[in-house]
Amino acid sequence: MSIFTTFADNKNPKSKSTKFRKRRFDLFIALLGITKGTKILDVGGTEDIWLNTGFENNVTIINIKIPPKKLDKFTYFTIDACKMDLFADNQFEIAFSNSVIEHVGDYEKQKMFAREIQRVSQKYWVQTPYKHFPIEPHFLFPLFQYFPANIKNFVGLNWPYSHLKKNNEDILDEVSRLRLLTCNEMQNLFPNSHLIKEKYFGVTKSLIVYRT
Repeated sequence: MSIFTTFADNKNPKSKSTKFRKRRFDLFIALLGITKGTKILDVGGTEDIWLNTGFENNVTIINIKIPPKKLDKFTYFTIDACKMDLFADNQFEIAFSNSVIEHVGDYEKQKMFAREIQRVSQKYWVQTPYKHFPIEPHFLFPLFQYFPANIKNFVGLNWPYSHLKKNNEDILDEVSRLRLLTCNEMQNLFPNSHLIKEKYFGVTKSLIVYRT
């Protein structure tokens, strides 16, 4: 097993990625005062992070692709997070999004995503990988985010440790849409938020913005 998969394997309970996610989720519960009655919208996520937490009945999940086998405890909608017209302003107490905003496309699409998060929720918690962390977290290749498109495509199709074990068309689509964010960009997208810099050995690994 490579150092890349050991670090970033979300299914491995001993991986650094899993430990970060657990610590981050506990902080989310504490800072936003989540209770068993809190109405939560998970924007672009899956059931995995909520299972066995006691909050399953609280959660509405939206995604562009919903799993064919839905779990009864959750509510699901197949919609684009950049245009959540289905929901009213402040309909949810909490909007939660983990590693999604970097996948929606260019900065204009990210603006749309951020506006909708803030519109439909009273409080929010949005996490994203930090642009300048040296190992890009999706393709697990050093400095991948700085390469021109043709080199990114080559690495995406050939690097064996990538999370994206899909067909070539899906990988190239992901490469074209992936855009990591800086601290200033996150603060500009969510101007009324607190910013947390999640660090690994003193280096900022990911960014979290939240409003209470």
